[in-house]
Amino acid sequence: MLKDKSVGTERFKITSYQMDAKGNATLTSLAGLFQEIAGNHAHANGFGYKQMVRNGHIWVLTRLKIEIAKFPVWEEIVDVSTWIVNREKFFSRRDFQIHNKKGELLVSASSGWMLLDYSTKRPKLVDGIEMKIPMQADKLAIKSELQKIGPKDLNNTKTDYLVKYSDLDVNNHVNNVMYTRMFLDSYAYDWRKSKVVKSFEINYLAEAAYADELEISGSKPEGENNLVVQEIKRKSDNKIICRAKVEWG
Repeated sequence: MLKDKSVGTERFKITSYQMDAKGNATLTSLAGLFQEIAGNHAHANGFGYKQMVRNGHIWVLTRLKIEIAKFPVWEEIVDVSTWIVNREKFFSRRDFQIHNKKGELLVSASSGWMLLDYSTKRPKLVDGIEMKIPMQADKLAIKSELQKIGPKDLNNTKTDYLVKYSDLDVNNHVNNVMYTRMFLDSYAYDWRKSKVVKSFEINYLAEAAYADELEISGSKPEGENNLVVQEIKRKSDNKIICRAKVEWG
């Protein structure tokens, strides 16, 4: 359990079910670690999921960017840290870092969270809730601000996906980390075997539910970083669920 402090750190061991065919921790598992420690840190400081629901509020993840210097590997012990950078109007920024036992920085991430009324799902001012920990405005895991990912020509690849029960979270919507898996699983085998993700950024725009039929589309890789823009939409109403930008090395 995390102590009540501005920066929360937990130690994890990368397990066999968190790694890929190369022996690296998957991006989905890293996103899962971020989601886990964010919840633990918020709970330890009085504004976790259950505490917020009791008060009629809920946090919703809207944006996430992950930059990888080096993927953790199977059985590696890592320290995952998180802190709140700021809060402004309806949003709060939370950052993350993953270090190995030598203190080397492996992964950096930044996330944006919106405060909603639990019943109406309408935005609420973040200043309306009490957060007793200081902001870490000068401690930025990623220097740039989280950006809106705009539409692009996405006719290079298209993959269909049917939402399954195992994709759902406690709110009966697709879990945030599952979209990461959907995006990355849409790439060809040879591409995945020969390349690694260097940067992954996602905007969450709407919710998907059980049995929704989704279409995952992507652009052609561009530039020396093989930048690909991707999008997931619901086929029944063409609603855009999320957009992502992925850089490969």
